[in-house]
Amino acid sequence: MEKIFLSLNELKKINNNLEKIKNKDLKEVIEEIKQARLMGDLSENSEYHSAKKKKNFIEEKIKNIENMLSNSEIIEESDFKKILKIKLMDIKNNEIIEYFIGKIQENKKNYITEDSPIAIILKNKKVGDLIKIKKYNKEKIYKILLIE
Repeated sequence: MEKIFLSLNELKKINNNLEKIKNKDLKEVIEEIKQARLMGDLSENSEYHSAKKKKNFIEEKIKNIENMLSNSEIIEESDFKKILKIKLMDIKNNEIIEYFIGKIQENKKNYITEDSPIAIILKNKKVGDLIKIKKYNKEKIYKILLIE
C-alpha cells in the first residue's frame, strides 16, 4: 500500500470516526446479533443474518481504516497548499486537460503527486513545450499551455 499523507486535522477526524465505529456502531450490531439469537432457529432468522452481514461490513471498515492509518504520514498543513496547476492541450483534437500537482494525493480528478509519471515528464518543461504522455496504451502529444 502506498503512503498516505494526512494533516493533523485529518488524522484526528479519521481517529474520531474509527473510535465511533468501534465503540458505537460495532457494539450496536453485536447487540443486534444477541437479540436475534434469542428469536430461535438461526437458519431461518433473517434479522440474525442481516446483523452478521452488518458486523462483517463494520469489521472490514475498521480494518481498512487501521491499514490506512498504519500507512499514513503526517505533513504540515502548508504542504497541502503547495499545488502546481498545469494546462495541456492535445495536439490532435485541441482538447484541454488540467492537472494539479502537489506533495499529497488528493481524491479529486486530475490531482496527482509530484512523483507521478506525468509530473516527472513535466519537470524542467516550460510553456510551449511539447510532451508525450502514454495513457491507456496510447501515446498522446500535448502542448503545455500553462504552468502556475
